[in-house]
Amino acid sequence: MIYLLTMIVNLIGFLTAPIVFPIAYLLKSVSVFRNYILWIYYDDEDELGYDVYWFKPHLRNGFKKAYLWCAIRNPAWNLHTLSMLKGSDMDYVFLKPKGILQRNGEVLNPNLYYTAGLKYEDKYGSYLDNKGPILSLKYSIIGSQFVKFYNIKTGKKYWRYSYANRLIDNIWIEFQIGYSTRATFRLKIKKITKIK
Repeated sequence: MIYLLTMIVNLIGFLTAPIVFPIAYLLKSVSVFRNYILWIYYDDEDELGYDVYWFKPHLRNGFKKAYLWCAIRNPAWNLHTLSMLKGSDMDYVFLKPKGILQRNGEVLNPNLYYTAGLKYEDKYGSYLDNKGPILSLKYSIIGSQFVKFYNIKTGKKYWRYSYANRLIDNIWIEFQIGYSTRATFRLKIKKITKIK
């Protein structure tokens, strides 16, 4: 139930970010808006995306780059951080998973950060995260896995299912639901023609 409520609130942030972020950008220097009223529409981890080396390096720092980062790529990111799991992997016990995930041919043991996902690189082999011209099997986590886990300090239980793989021909799918480092829901279907 808490997961469902969290996802509904995150969805509201996701839908309103493209409309509200221009106002948030204009008021970013006004502390009452930046730190309270419009706080959910900013990204306290990466600010306006200016220092993320792989994100639109050809764009000058300014509104357009900030909008693409805070309203399109990571809409209402601070809102998402409210559902972040506390602690590190050492604070969680992962029960026996169903299915496997692998990266670059290596089977991965469950932890907070390993969810199935497609990652990309440019023509020079530089990492590009969620978007790029070439699907990278070196960085992608491929497979299907359902895992339950709990926090050893609080006893709170969590679960996650993730899947990333070729669906048919050059159509790939990425699906995540449950908890990784935060409450998450992701569904991406992509046509991929270049794989490395």
